[in-house]
Amino acid sequence: MSVGSTGMRSRAAQPAPSFALAVSLLAGAIFVVVTTEFVVVGLLPAMASDLNLSLAEAGWFVSWFALAAALLGPPLTMLAGRCEPRPVLVATAIVFAAGNLAAALVPHYSVLVAVRLVQGCALPVFASVAIVTAARLAGSGREGRATSLANLGVVGATVLGIPAGAMLADKAGWPASFAALAALGFISAALLAIQFPRLGSAKPPSLRAEASLMWRPAFLAHLLLSGMLFTAMFAGYSYIVPFLAARFGLEGAITGWMLMGFGLAGVFGNWLAGRLVDRDPLVATAWVACVLVLAMSTIGFAGGNLTLLVLLIGLWGAAHMAAFVVSQVSAMAAGRQAPAFAMSLTISVCNLGIALGAFVGGRIVDHYGVGAVGYAGAAAAAAALLMAVVMKAARSRTPATT
Repeated sequence: MSVGSTGMRSRAAQPAPSFALAVSLLAGAIFVVVTTEFVVVGLLPAMASDLNLSLAEAGWFVSWFALAAALLGPPLTMLAGRCEPRPVLVATAIVFAAGNLAAALVPHYSVLVAVRLVQGCALPVFASVAIVTAARLAGSGREGRATSLANLGVVGATVLGIPAGAMLADKAGWPASFAALAALGFISAALLAIQFPRLGSAKPPSLRAEASLMWRPAFLAHLLLSGMLFTAMFAGYSYIVPFLAARFGLEGAITGWMLMGFGLAGVFGNWLAGRLVDRDPLVATAWVACVLVLAMSTIGFAGGNLTLLVLLIGLWGAAHMAAFVVSQVSAMAAGRQAPAFAMSLTISVCNLGIALGAFVGGRIVDHYGVGAVGYAGAAAAAAALLMAVVMKAARSRTPATT
């Protein structure tokens, strides 16, 4: 290759000038969206008490959201992928804001289920368009870093959003948490409408190219791996608040601070994953699964050792956040001919994993007590680790097929 062509290629790989603004707006909106999805994790005991539900029944607020995302996300994303990103992002941000306002004003079980279902449908659309747009602005070869930067919104949700929601609920009741998210959601939608750059519609892949992903073994294997990983994550994380209360006697603001520590560790996990995943998504996924096995299988033995508990919470949080990045980048790498649809399918499968994890965790809580949920998560993470190792070995033998 000539020097001139090399120079042109390197310039083409540089992020677009609007990248910094766009990714900041996307990270802010992702903060609201992800906090909305998972804030119920911190509110679970209070919601169960107020709505006269068991912990396992309240855990279905996680599952309803995830199931809606899994079932309706891909077809909606196929439609949204043919539109300019900005109006899609604004519309879905408004869906989240309006749903949170409804949950705050009418805090009844049926309303909450309806809100979670509608928001769940909007999640894959928003996340797929946001991540693919960030990668498009960043340039070729920088997808991992672009994803990790956009996922700072996920980090912020874990560090601040979910713990702050739990603390606010402890002081003012759980509907107040949804009211605060509604306000932030409307602000985010307005900023996207005013400041997000116009990009024009990317040339959409053909329906044939999108459908072809469904019979590509390598891509389907990545989907299964992501689903297993998220099942592992949420078998434990969905019940982390009652787990900390039952196993270590931590409640109220102390639990909020522990959740914040979980999220702060995720900052490092997000940063590290963004730099490793572009080299080899499968190796990065294997490491994430390995750390999840270690953290979730041993945290129950921390006992009264606060230092050990904080260390294990940190390992768990770092791996939890890294899993978002490795799953998303793996999807884009394995489905390059239709990246938005590949991302949507991955998000859908991950949400199936979230729903399954919450369900399995709930069954463990009912039969063995909340202190046992870490073992269920560790077992699922071990299965994901084994699958990643097998996929890596298969790719080494037949590199052209993956």
